[in-house]
Amino acid sequence: MLRDFTAIDFETANRYPTSACSIGIVVVQDGEITEEFSHLIKPEPYYFNKKFIEIHGITPVMVKDAPSFYDLWGVIGRYFDTEALVAHNAGFDMSVLKACLERADLYARLPESFCTCRLSRKLVKGLPNYKLNTLCDHFGIALNHHEALSDARGAAKIMIELSKLSLF
Repeated sequence: MLRDFTAIDFETANRYPTSACSIGIVVVQDGEITEEFSHLIKPEPYYFNKKFIEIHGITPVMVKDAPSFYDLWGVIGRYFDTEALVAHNAGFDMSVLKACLERADLYARLPESFCTCRLSRKLVKGLPNYKLNTLCDHFGIALNHHEALSDARGAAKIMIELSKLSLF
């Protein structure tokens, strides 16, 4: 049973994985949420696709004075020294994390990652789909979809529920 982990979620400004414009982080210890953190990020490259703004509501004006990923790493790096990372559609969030680290010329030994979407497909049967909002509705979890902290919190709470169903 996975009881200690950090759940993450990124929002991006455009199709480039280095364009993180927001991060949400939720720390779970012994099966309970113990800490939450979120921050806007100045994306690289610094431009926004209109469709992405429509999804998450983050605009260039909102991040013009935000720190770069490199500058933010001094604050958030400690959250990645954890037993495991969790995200919904973890492939996306892990690719953003790795791309941002590489672009910033930072090295971090990242722990194993778990995807709540993939695990839910195996452990929760009968849902019409396995989107984050569908799973949150199924488990009675409040969600402000595409807001990074809310999405990370949703993934954390889904993983807590999934941990009760399995001994992975």
